[in-house]
Amino acid sequence: MLLTFYLLFIGLHVSEGCTLENRGRPLFITARTGESVLLPCYCTDHVPPDAFLWVKENTDSNEWEEVSSESGQYRDRVQLVNGHSPGNLSLLISHLTEEDGGNYRCEVKGSGYTDIRLTVEGCNLEKTDITQYITARTGGSALLSCYCTDLHTKPETFTWKKLNTNTNMYEEISGGKGQYRDRVQLVNGHSPGNLSLLMSHLTEEDGGFYLCELKGNKRTYIKLTVEEGSTKTTTSTAITASFQTPVSTASQTPSMHLSIVILVVLLLGLLLLGGVVYWRYRGTNRHTG
Repeated sequence: MLLTFYLLFIGLHVSEGCTLENRGRPLFITARTGESVLLPCYCTDHVPPDAFLWVKENTDSNEWEEVSSESGQYRDRVQLVNGHSPGNLSLLISHLTEEDGGNYRCEVKGSGYTDIRLTVEGCNLEKTDITQYITARTGGSALLSCYCTDLHTKPETFTWKKLNTNTNMYEEISGGKGQYRDRVQLVNGHSPGNLSLLMSHLTEEDGGFYLCELKGNKRTYIKLTVEEGSTKTTTSTAITASFQTPVSTASQTPSMHLSIVILVVLLLGLLLLGGVVYWRYRGTNRHTG
């Protein structure tokens, strides 16, 4: 009798199958581009399901499409992470892009589904509404700054370009060939959102307009001026710049000395005149007395 009850209990337990955690309650997850994210889905009783499937909503067709590492957008970027637990159906997505954001669903045969809303935050560039003005010297170096507002966000792709004044087109800069061979390098300081470019051994030909461009037409513009002389580098940022002609210190010196001499002469003249008036006034008082 006891054995019969035990077998009946086991049969009922197996027939129940997987009971999904968070079934009917959507989960909201936020991650950054370039990172990895775990979409959780698991059975509360650790019982493996007969069948399950991960799908994502296609907002254009309003249909759910299978997420597969074998083809398409997710090739070699998704994998199941069960940690040796048969009831763990969680999905790991690596090397996130902004296109990975959207509605996901973990469907389990006979147990329903769990919905997950994934938001993938991309790089938003600083200083997109202004042009940065940089002045440097031949032979020196210049840092063209470009970075995401969140330095922990890694953009999917980005390029540095320079304006070709002959064609009026921006052309990509490469440190491996041409004018910039072995003279440019990225300087991120271990921050994936820092896309700044360091240019060394500057020449006057390096001057011109540059842009840091991200996917989605996100851009930062820079005007680099390279002058002859000291290798000292100065940087300024503005939409417009006002220029004034500096006055030479050497030309100021003679006029300054002349002004001082005139002032001293006037003071001595006033003292002398005051002394004469004083003695004449004193002499007049004596005769009167």
